[in-house]
Amino acid sequence: MHLSVALWACGALLAVLLAWQQRKCWRLIWQLNGWRGVVQQPILWILLCVNLHPNSILEKVTQYREYFQRPMAVLVGTRVLLYIDDPAGMECILNAPECLDKTFLQDGFFVRRGLLHARGQRWKLRRKQLNPAFSHNIVAGFFDVFNSVGNQIIEQFASQPHLHGKAVKFTDAEDLLSRAVLEVSCLTIMGTPTNFTQIDDAHIAHSYKRLLEISAVRVVKPWLQIDLLHRLLAPELYEESRKCCKLLADFVGEIVRTKHRNWRLRDAVGSGDKAGEDSSAGWQRRIFIEQIFQLAANGEMTLEEIMHEAQSMVLVSFETVSNSITMALLCLATNKGDCRRRLLAEIRSLVPDSGQVGLEQLQQLRYLDAFVSESLRLLATVPMNLRHVSRDFQLAGRAREAIVPQNSIVVLDTFNMQRDERWWGATAKQFDPQRFLEQDQDQDQDRDQAQGQQAGGQDAAGPGSGQPRRQRDRRHSYSFLPFSSGLRSCIGRRYGLFIMKVFLVKLISQFDFQSDFELEKLEFVENISLKFKNADDILLTIQPHSLSKDSI
Repeated sequence: MHLSVALWACGALLAVLLAWQQRKCWRLIWQLNGWRGVVQQPILWILLCVNLHPNSILEKVTQYREYFQRPMAVLVGTRVLLYIDDPAGMECILNAPECLDKTFLQDGFFVRRGLLHARGQRWKLRRKQLNPAFSHNIVAGFFDVFNSVGNQIIEQFASQPHLHGKAVKFTDAEDLLSRAVLEVSCLTIMGTPTNFTQIDDAHIAHSYKRLLEISAVRVVKPWLQIDLLHRLLAPELYEESRKCCKLLADFVGEIVRTKHRNWRLRDAVGSGDKAGEDSSAGWQRRIFIEQIFQLAANGEMTLEEIMHEAQSMVLVSFETVSNSITMALLCLATNKGDCRRRLLAEIRSLVPDSGQVGLEQLQQLRYLDAFVSESLRLLATVPMNLRHVSRDFQLAGRAREAIVPQNSIVVLDTFNMQRDERWWGATAKQFDPQRFLEQDQDQDQDRDQAQGQQAGGQDAAGPGSGQPRRQRDRRHSYSFLPFSSGLRSCIGRRYGLFIMKVFLVKLISQFDFQSDFELEKLEFVENISLKFKNADDILLTIQPHSLSKDSI
């Protein structure tokens, strides 16, 4: 009897302690959704547990989100998971100093050190140190590499037996493009040629992609981040992960050691000649690998940290870019409108016959800009982003006050926000580059109107002066986030866009991409970057252009 009372007392005490730990979480749930938020918690727990796998979680979130009031909070132990899918919420989170860090869930990422997953002051310091390696001048100096590897892709496509009307699997085209972008990454980030565009006998590109898939599993199932549990519960996955990690560590490590040895020799030989040079100018001219070598020479980075930064940067500089290119080509191939004709006409009118694409040409390809933006909108390369809340803060833009507690996990659903009719109209799930051209035209009109007001007063702008045209219909600036935004925006945004556009110009000018597949039939997978469950069902027809320049 006494034992039973004691057990009940202990249970009651634990329940009280748990309730106390959860009090701020329940407060946020109430502030966001009231009684509805409290009552729906068991349903959300069940849905979360049943669909806890990368192959289903994005699809199910897309399917079920319409049934719940959003933003939405889900209690997970003593933490709360806050789901955001609206531009105002995105703007608040991405600009909040309290949400600068990645979450513990992303510790399951195989590259969990370096700038990609650094936290707090460490991230701020490293970002400041590495920013010069992605400056405009440095990236603009890579166009020869972009063009050279782009020409290699053309040769590879032209030499394939599947051309001339025969269909090729989407996955085969994806593999070739990922190897080509990895080649660019190694040349521009590491200063090392690898010949991946022609052949990848060691399966380096495939290993990166496979580790991203395994990382996605460990993110949604964080208990697999413990090596012992990973080995016991998923032994085959653990062994594959271990082998891939070793392969990539050896690959990057060999490049770093060789480049570091050569850099030190060159630095020693050239130190006398550089005595009169402006050291700050030299700092600005260094590519990424040289930048981190200099940091190490200054005592700001260890050799181990160099390895982590190099591994992290090689991954992020090729995986998302290659994915973006393949997504854009899929949108192009499945489009039944005049998108292909307009793109080809614009490219042929602005890019010389030599095919050398420069920064000046890219700046004039306005329809290409709209095409790229629309493909990144419809098929967001990184569909979801996670943030850790370092201390309590208020979620701005809510009808009533909502305090997000410390240690919360914020899920930013970019994928569904960019396909939401609330922000993109009735055609939100359709591919239509024209929407971005109209947005640019509105901005040009607003600029002209502002200049007219400055030159001739308010009346010079005509009726309705003083208010930009279509101001009421203008989309929120955070409704389109292809490279994130705010305090922790992508360091390689400019770099990625330039590679993507140069490669697309090369491919579109030489080949016609078509497919009978319909975008509406895509089944999405959250593998850190966006993938398709039914990718093997997608067939592409890739044919050299038979039309002459004069016939466009």
